[in-house]
Amino acid sequence: MRLSTQRPLLSPSRGRAGRRSAWRREDGQTLAEFALVLPVLLLILTGILKFGLMFNNYITLTDSVRSGARTLALGRGLSGNPCAPAILQTENSASPTLHLADSDIQVGPEYGSFSGAETCMTGVGWVQGDQATLTARYSCDLTVLGINFFPGCTLTASATQAIE
Repeated sequence: MRLSTQRPLLSPSRGRAGRRSAWRREDGQTLAEFALVLPVLLLILTGILKFGLMFNNYITLTDSVRSGARTLALGRGLSGNPCAPAILQTENSASPTLHLADSDIQVGPEYGSFSGAETCMTGVGWVQGDQATLTARYSCDLTVLGINFFPGCTLTASATQAIE
C-alpha cells in the first residue's frame, strides 16, 4: 500500500486555479477598516475626557461652595460685611482649577440674595441656628473637536450651613 503525497488540484485556500487572484487579496482590509473607525473612537475618547474634566470641575465647585458656606456660618460675630470672607474663601478654594468671579457667587435667599462682594447684612441680626446659604455658578465648556454638545452649560452648586 502506497501513500500519496501529491497535493490535490483544488485547494479551498487557493481558489479554483490553485493561486490567488490579485483582486481577492485582503492584505489592506484591516488598515482600511481601522481608518474608518479611528475618528469615531477618538471622538468618543475625547468626549469621555471632556466629561471627566467637567465632573472634576463640579466636584471642585461643590467643595469650594461648602467651604465658603462654612465660613459664612461662622461669620455671625464679624464686624462689617460677613459675606466678604465667605466669598473670598469660596474663590480661594476654587482658584487652582476654576476661576470664579465675585458675580458668580451669591449669598442665600434668606438674606436678600446678595451677589458677589456687595454688602450683605451685617451679622448682627443673625440668630444662631438660622441657615446661611451660598450658591456659585460656573460656565462649563463641552466642546469636542469644534462641536459644542451642550451650549450654555452651567454648573451650579449650593451649600447651606447652620449659623453658629
